[in-house]
Amino acid sequence: MPTQTMPATTAAQPTTHCPPVGSFGRTVGEVVANYRMLGWRVTVTGQGVLLPLGPTTTALVMPARIGSAVLAEMRARMLAGPTLIIPGPQENWLFLAELVALLPAQPRTLSEIRFVRSPHNIVLPPTMTPYGRVRWANAPSFSRHWLPPFTAVLAVARTIASNAG
Repeated sequence: MPTQTMPATTAAQPTTHCPPVGSFGRTVGEVVANYRMLGWRVTVTGQGVLLPLGPTTTALVMPARIGSAVLAEMRARMLAGPTLIIPGPQENWLFLAELVALLPAQPRTLSEIRFVRSPHNIVLPPTMTPYGRVRWANAPSFSRHWLPPFTAVLAVARTIASNAG
């Protein structure tokens, strides 16, 4: 089965990649090498820098207004992992997480929180989309090679989304 690229937030696909200064490297090659040092199997295509999600990796996508609060809460709990800001007509935040439990085929959650999982790819900085550059809200760390459990991210996101609504 071919893999699919998931821009995570919009129907518009990334078109080019242009490295920002100081965001995990100065060139695409340096950025890719740094991602690979984390153990990530990234590829570079015409769509940008892509990370394939595997059987133990998932992503949760939500609007920026929820995502910023989720990241703040995850930091307070010392569980913050890599978090992307995906520009679009509505900016979205994407939380990389470890799939530590079986995920139902149709997970029940608030409509504002979406799961992205294998065989999808997610775009990483410095990918450029038609709406702007993908960037890190919380960059991965060379000293912490782990992802938070998706259940923790989901629990915090559900609480914040239900309180916001």
